[in-house]
Amino acid sequence: MTTDDTTKPERTGPEVSLDLDHLEREGARTPFTFQHLGKRYMMSDPQEVDWQRLMIAMKDPVYFMSLVLPSDDREEFFNADLPTWKLNRLMEAYTKHYGLPVPGEAQGSPA
Repeated sequence: MTTDDTTKPERTGPEVSLDLDHLEREGARTPFTFQHLGKRYMMSDPQEVDWQRLMIAMKDPVYFMSLVLPSDDREEFFNADLPTWKLNRLMEAYTKHYGLPVPGEAQGSPA
């Protein structure tokens, strides 16, 4: 019996179908920026947020804003008064910028 040092170790399971560790995102979008009370803010792409946090944030607007705003802007943003109608316009523009469905207007399942 001869030993070949170039043999590959035995695989213990099936081939990997998708290697997320080496996956690169294609077509990333530019950050969404807005101005409020003279300060410029930048909101990141929601697709860059951890999926579990994003699912929770979809039901909690304050948490959502904390995920998409840079940490050094959060305190100032949350301490500034912002009428609800302006927040609604902000979220409409944000969802349009990233090509997201507007809440209540998501496509239904195909028939």
